[in-house]
Amino acid sequence: MLSPALRVTDTLDDTERGLVRALQARAAAEDGVGALSEQTVLNLASGPGRVRHLLAYAAEQLTGYAQLEGTDDPTASGELVVDPPSRRAGVGRALAEAVLEQSPEARLWSHGRLPAAVALADRLGLTAVRELHKMARPLGEGDLDPAASALPAGFSARAFEPGRDEKAWLATNAAAFAHHPEQGRITLADLQERMALPWFDPAGFILVVADEQPDEVAAFHWTKVEDGKGEVYVVGVHPTYQGRGLGRPLTALGLAHLASLGLAEVELYVDGDNQAAIRTYTGLGFASIMVDVMYSRTVHGALSG
Repeated sequence: MLSPALRVTDTLDDTERGLVRALQARAAAEDGVGALSEQTVLNLASGPGRVRHLLAYAAEQLTGYAQLEGTDDPTASGELVVDPPSRRAGVGRALAEAVLEQSPEARLWSHGRLPAAVALADRLGLTAVRELHKMARPLGEGDLDPAASALPAGFSARAFEPGRDEKAWLATNAAAFAHHPEQGRITLADLQERMALPWFDPAGFILVVADEQPDEVAAFHWTKVEDGKGEVYVVGVHPTYQGRGLGRPLTALGLAHLASLGLAEVELYVDGDNQAAIRTYTGLGFASIMVDVMYSRTVHGALSG
């Protein structure tokens, strides 16, 4: 079995980005789940310093791709994908080993807990250290009932206003997700990058403010609609306002927005150890339909492909 030729770079050109996206699409069609997350796909166009790209070639054909984010960061993570016709030829292992050579404590994601990724993690001596549950449920007329989304006294909801709310939202997001390895580190540039995407809709980015502090964001529910599918993209409550009964109506506000668009189903992602959120979502009718797994050599960390 010949090892693939690997190219490691901090930037991709337009041709390489196109090849990676096409490979990702072929793999997703084969597996029923995308091997690369939204952030990883966005990172394909990032400049030097943010991520490292690893491309595997055989006879000058791209057979696999891996991305390492945060090479010098203790929370460095990676994802990889292998072209379906090139699987079971050592491409996935070569990419995973190359990522770990770049960052020995990197965590590797396996989206959908695919058997090939589980087997690869086992061969590399990696341990599952985190789970991300994908949950879903139907949307219906009941989601439009105003009583379900009634906020506690002293709070009101409005849509995000570009040019006005970025700073306040970033502050609340950072506080709400202070211990989250990805969400808590979102910067203004990251936010603007998402606001420039075709799916972004301020009407579906719902902010909750307290009458006592109208210039602050007490909580938020950011929804997403892409390819006809609704998603609870991010829900957060500032620690100052936690325990004030905002969680359930805040979630219901986003569901009402998605239901008003005529969507049939909504999905979301939640960490497996966030039992409070899982209880809230289960109580709202959500059920787990898929699990992403993060693998690591140490007790903090990722695989895919």
